[in-house]
Amino acid sequence: MIPEHERYVIRGGKEGYGRLLVLARKCWPDTFALFQRAGVTAGMRCLDLGCGGGAVTLEMARMVAPGGNVVGIDMDEVKLELARQAAAKRHLANVEFRKMNVNDWNELGAYDAIYSRFLLQHLSRPIELLRRMWAGVRPGGLLMVEDADFEGWCCDPPNDAFDFFVRSYNEVVRRNGGDPTLGRRLHRYFLEAGIPDSHLAVVQSVSVEGEAKTLPWSTLKFSSEAIVAAHLASPAELSVALATLEKFTNDPTTLVSGPRNFQVWSRRKST
Repeated sequence: MIPEHERYVIRGGKEGYGRLLVLARKCWPDTFALFQRAGVTAGMRCLDLGCGGGAVTLEMARMVAPGGNVVGIDMDEVKLELARQAAAKRHLANVEFRKMNVNDWNELGAYDAIYSRFLLQHLSRPIELLRRMWAGVRPGGLLMVEDADFEGWCCDPPNDAFDFFVRSYNEVVRRNGGDPTLGRRLHRYFLEAGIPDSHLAVVQSVSVEGEAKTLPWSTLKFSSEAIVAAHLASPAELSVALATLEKFTNDPTTLVSGPRNFQVWSRRKST
């Protein structure tokens, strides 16, 4: 069961699915590079834990064909059904989506590769999940995790609404049991979870135009209910911040740099 103080703060459902597709398109080149470096290949049985809208799950299914398959696990059935529809449209028969709370997941030695992205920051017991993820990796298999350090967000020129977004989102994640700066601790958490010989990379995006630049605005919008519930801002204050931030991100003369995203991976020794 989820601890009482642990909550996912970003709105899910169909609206949340659309935001995740934008995020997936932005992040995929870096995630693909991680998969290549780590050694994801055809024939692998893989798990995408906390798969959201399944964009990475589907790309992984393409990479491990022929002979491989992928399971995506998430607790949002609306997103999972949309992911199943996307798999059908792409004629991907080697992918399965399961509704499950990641805190209840436990499969020993079941996968050649286990992956998660932007999941651990929302959990109150990330090291505990990392231990179970490592236990789920077969001999010779891979564990790959990406997570963000949200204090890495920045913009130019300075903007009060952007600062409001970073400050409010960071605080509401903390109040709901997560850690928005977890990315910087990911390497240490691997060690504390008993995962040896890990590798590390850091990537950071920057945008002056395009859909990726809207992510601060959409993230603030879809976490607004949690921010208000935590008494971090009033609905009126959020409305002003969203309007100001939308204007700022639509301005081609401004710059937005995303959070620092840490990639950590390890291969279990063959027996």
